[in-house]
Order: sequence, then structure tokens, then C-alpha cells
Amino acid sequence: MCTEVKKINTEKRNALLSLLFYAISAIAIAIFNSSAEYKSGPCTPNLDLLSVFLIAIINVILLIINGILSFGLNKETKYSFFIHLFVFVIWISIFIFNSQ
Repeated sequence: MCTEVKKINTEKRNALLSLLFYAISAIAIAIFNSSAEYKSGPCTPNLDLLSVFLIAIINVILLIINGILSFGLNKETKYSFFIHLFVFVIWISIFIFNSQ
């Protein structure tokens, strides 16, 4: 019983950290994209563009790591994996809709 409670608490903690990461990332992207200081030029990308791609790359890395930990090594990261997967689907849909 005690190990089940600890496992659930660890999974919830990992999921909360994942959500906190994406909340902070969304705020940073919004700040970089709304401020004139960080705007990209025609030939030089700046933080407004790089922040979006950087967070997308970090998302893919975290998705792979949490997938391996959750399903390969049976660690308590299943909730985090599904959060990263959900965000990954959102990234893909944003890139597809913006490219049309």
C-alpha cells in the first residue's frame, strides 16, 4: 500500500514538473514574441523564433526520455509522458496549420 501511494505521488510530482515547465516556456515564448527587442530580422533569427524551436526540440527530447523511462524501465513517468505527447501533438498541429 505504501509503495503504491509513493508511486502515485512520484508520478503526480513528475507530471506537475512537466506542466510547470510548459507554463514557464509558454510565458517566455509570449514575452519573446511580443517584445520588439527580440524580433528577428530578415536574415537573422532572434529569440522570438529560436525560443519556439528550442522548446519544441526540448519537448521531443523529454518525450523520448519519458517514454523510455515509463515503458522501457517501468519508472513513474507515465503521466509526464502523456503530457509531453500532448504538447508534441500541439506543436505538430501548429507547424502544419502555420505552413499552409
